[in-house]
Amino acid sequence: KGKVNNITLDGCKKTAVVFTDTVAGLDIINCQSVQAQSTGAIPMVNIDKTDGAHIYLSKDSIEADIVTAKCSEINISVPAGEEGEYTECALPEQFKNKWNGKNFTTEPTEVAA
Repeated sequence: KGKVNNITLDGCKKTAVVFTDTVAGLDIINCQSVQAQSTGAIPMVNIDKTDGAHIYLSKDSIEADIVTAKCSEINISVPAGEEGEYTECALPEQFKNKWNGKNFTTEPTEVAA
């Protein structure tokens, strides 16, 4: 319990972590089948080269930025209704990039959405 600067999971398999508050955020790198639950505030979740991550956000961390790269099977659960109830949302794994004349626009493919 208490506030920490940052939490990093690197190369973990089938690992779960529950924490209160972070100043910088949560980094998950090169992991498989991990879970992380914030019971307080967290500004950012960074997930890189990971297969299978389930992140549970609290009401205080619902505004967190979630950045993913080279990942699959990423699910985010957000609070819904009564205490302890969550809604699970899968993050897209596949994107479509299109040139609009000035730059590229990126959006999830219909299959991934």
